[in-house]
Amino acid sequence: MAETTNPKPNWWLVAGLAVLALAGGTVALWQLPWWLDDHWLNSMATGQARATTVSGLRTALVALGAGLVAVVGLFYTHQTWQQTRSRDSDQRELTWEGQVTDRFSKAVEQIASDKPVEQLGGIYALERIMRDSAKDHATIVEVLGAFVREHAPARYERQVHGRLSYARQRWQAAAARGAVLLGGHAQPYVHLRPTEPVQAALTVLGRRPRDRDEPFELNLGMTNLGWANLVEAHLQQASLPLTHLEGAFLIKADLEGAHLEGAHLEGAHLIGAVLKEAHLPDADLKEAILVEADLPGAHLEKAHLTGAYLGGADLRGAHLAGADLTEVQLAGADLREVQDLTAEQLVSARPTPSTKLPAHLAADTRVKARIAAVMKEGRPTDRLLGPSSS
Repeated sequence: MAETTNPKPNWWLVAGLAVLALAGGTVALWQLPWWLDDHWLNSMATGQARATTVSGLRTALVALGAGLVAVVGLFYTHQTWQQTRSRDSDQRELTWEGQVTDRFSKAVEQIASDKPVEQLGGIYALERIMRDSAKDHATIVEVLGAFVREHAPARYERQVHGRLSYARQRWQAAAARGAVLLGGHAQPYVHLRPTEPVQAALTVLGRRPRDRDEPFELNLGMTNLGWANLVEAHLQQASLPLTHLEGAFLIKADLEGAHLEGAHLEGAHLIGAVLKEAHLPDADLKEAILVEADLPGAHLEKAHLTGAYLGGADLRGAHLAGADLTEVQLAGADLREVQDLTAEQLVSARPTPSTKLPAHLAADTRVKARIAAVMKEGRPTDRLLGPSSS
C-alpha cells in the first residue's frame, strides 16, 4: 500500500499573504479614524487636538485588537487542552481495560489450577476485579458460580438419610469431638465441609456488591454445600434447586426470592435468615434451625419440616399446603395469614400459647388440646436441640 504524503506548503505564498495582511491592517488602522467620522475630525480647530484624538482612538483600537487576539488564543488553547485531555482519558481507559483484561485472564488461569493455593489467589483476584470494574461484575459472578458447580457437585449416591435424629447426632458429635457419624463410622468433620477454594468462592459470592443491577440468577443448583459458611450471605433470587445445604450456616443470610425446590436443609442454621417469597416446595428442612427467620410469603408446599425449630419465625402469608410439620417447634412463631394451614398440621406440631395462629385455628378444640398437651409435657419447647428420638 503506497504511502500518502502531505503536500509542502508554499512558503512564498504564505509570506506574501502575511505581508498583504500586515500592510492592509496598517492602512486600515491609519485611516480608520477618518473612515469612522472624517467630518468630525476635520471640524476640529487645531491640528494638535485632532492628532491627540486620532492617537487615542488608534491606541484604543490596538488594545481592542490585542484583546481579541488574546481571547482567540485562549479559546484555541482551551480547545487544544480539551482534546489533549480527551485523548489522555481515552488512552488511560484503554490502558485500564487492558490491565483488567490481563488481570482477569491471569485469575482465571489460577482458578483452573489443581493447586488450592493458586485457586484461592485467583478467586480473591476476581473479587478485586469485580469491585474495581462494575462492567465485569456479572461475568465474574458467573465464573465463580461455575467454579462452585464444578468443584462441589451434588453426589446423590452418597446421600445419607436415616433417622430423624441424624442431623442432631451429626451436630452433637461434631461439637463433642470434631467428628460426625456417617453410616455408622466416625469421619472427620472437615470432610463434610466444602474445600477451602469452594468456601472462598462462596464467601466472595455472598459478599459481592449489592448496589448493582443483576439481570441474572446466581446459579448454585445441584451442588453439595453441606456445612458451608454462608453467614449473612447475599443470595437474593439465587437458584439453589436440589442443593445440599445440610448443616449449612445461613445465619442472617438473605435468601429473598431464592429457588430452593427440593433442596436439602436438614439441620441447617437459618437463624434470622430472610426467606421472603423464597421457593422451598419439597425442600428438606428436617431439624433445620429457623430461629426468628423471616419467611413471609415463602413457598413451603410439601416441605419436610419434621423436628425443625421455628421459634419466633415470621410465617405470615407463607404457603404450607401439604407441608410436614411433625414435631416442629412453634413457640413464638407467627402463623397468621398462613395459606392452607390445617388443624391436622398443627396437631402434629408443637404449638404453644405464644404461637400466633389464625383466629379459626386458635379456636379449634383440637389445636387447643394439642397446646395443652405440649405444655403439660413439661419439656422445654424453645430448645434448639433436644434429646435424640428414634
